Amino acid sequence: MSNSSSRTSSTVATALRALRILSEHPKGIGVSEMSRQLGVGRSTAHMLLSTLLQQDFAFQDEDSMYFLGLRAFEVGAAVPDVARFGGALLGPMRSLADMSGEAVSLAIPRNRDAIIVQRFETKHVLRMDIRVGTRMPLVSCASGKVLLASMSEAEIDNLYPDEELPEVTSHSVRSKTVLKSRILPEVRRQGYAITEGEYAEGIDGVAAGIADSNGVLIGALSVAGPSSRFVIDQWVEPVLTAATAMAQLLSKNSG
Repeated sequence: MSNSSSRTSSTVATALRALRILSEHPKGIGVSEMSRQLGVGRSTAHMLLSTLLQQDFAFQDEDSMYFLGLRAFEVGAAVPDVARFGGALLGPMRSLADMSGEAVSLAIPRNRDAIIVQRFETKHVLRMDIRVGTRMPLVSCASGKVLLASMSEAEIDNLYPDEELPEVTSHSVRSKTVLKSRILPEVRRQGYAITEGEYAEGIDGVAAGIADSNGVLIGALSVAGPSSRFVIDQWVEPVLTAATAMAQLLSKNSG
């Protein structure tokens, strides 16, 4: 007999996937597209959406498009500040943003991406559409390199089984060997990572990791701006200081 603690519900898992898909479509999604993305029949997708609609986790407009509902936001708002990287943890981020006048972001790893979970916008014009929820390839952003540097070689090989890495810009690192033998060891040695036009042409940045009370890296803090005015060396220490402050607050709040 299987251990009951290891049992999961495929129906619940599919419903949660549907919620995540709704969150990724702020302009709405139809039944057919939901069916395709979930990999289920149209009738099953319709039943899931109808259930979410009934429970206020979704709403439907006059064009039969589905959107994330108010109940989902209420549940999200109930998540503790530490888990959401909110509350007092935003203080060091806000200070860094005020000091630099540039965009400051907090990212966490999800598969091959770094997902922005908190962000303070630049005071200047930045020709990039980056906001909370934006996914950036780990290999092509400073935060991603920091997150990769905390992984084992086996974990990196699992994420990138091929030698050739995905290209985002002409400056992106394309070789896994170079990534593992040169770039990540340097990130581990110096405690921070940089990006120079690797995620977006003309945009540079620096990032440092944020560890929990057990020393496990759970996120990366970054500041970035146009290469025409952004001096990487100028912001290494402020980013390291802010990341350390956030780690200390995280340990204090979880203690």
